[in-house]
Amino acid sequence: MGPEILNIIQSRRSVRQYAEKPIEEDKLSMILESARLAPSASNSQPWHFYVVKDAGKIKALGEKMPLGSRVVANSFIADAPIVIVATAGPIDFLHKIASAIVNKKWYYLDVAIALEHMSLTAWELGIGSCWIGWFDEKKVKSLLNIPKAEEVIAFLTLGYPKEGVEHKIKPRKKLEQIMTEI
Repeated sequence: MGPEILNIIQSRRSVRQYAEKPIEEDKLSMILESARLAPSASNSQPWHFYVVKDAGKIKALGEKMPLGSRVVANSFIADAPIVIVATAGPIDFLHKIASAIVNKKWYYLDVAIALEHMSLTAWELGIGSCWIGWFDEKKVKSLLNIPKAEEVIAFLTLGYPKEGVEHKIKPRKKLEQIMTEI
């Protein structure tokens, strides 16, 4: 069947319904450790992860949508036992200049890689996750007292998948559709 990591990648799916079961601290530590070990441009490690466990703050995060609206598609955030709010920054002068020269914000990619490390590690431990990119950054920063110099990149909900709920794997394009050999 191939390398174990490929099996984990093939079976992983976004989970939006969670069991009422807390995540063990040792498993959470492994998930966070996998992010710490992620590669980053010039080994800058620009990330910071706010691990939100307080149910009231998690519910409030689910309500911090753009224009003050609460999107039904994101209402599941309130049911997650843990939400990781991933930020980048402060970004040093050298990296700001390099980003400007090539018109790329490498720190977005760095944080995304770290979040994917967490998502795959969680899945291997039997814990589901879902990326969230739809939020009002100013409201989130205010709620969690995130410093001005940090930019909120994404959330990652974490929780054990609720039993009896089908968490569908969405279809993927064929390799020939996404690759060009040169």
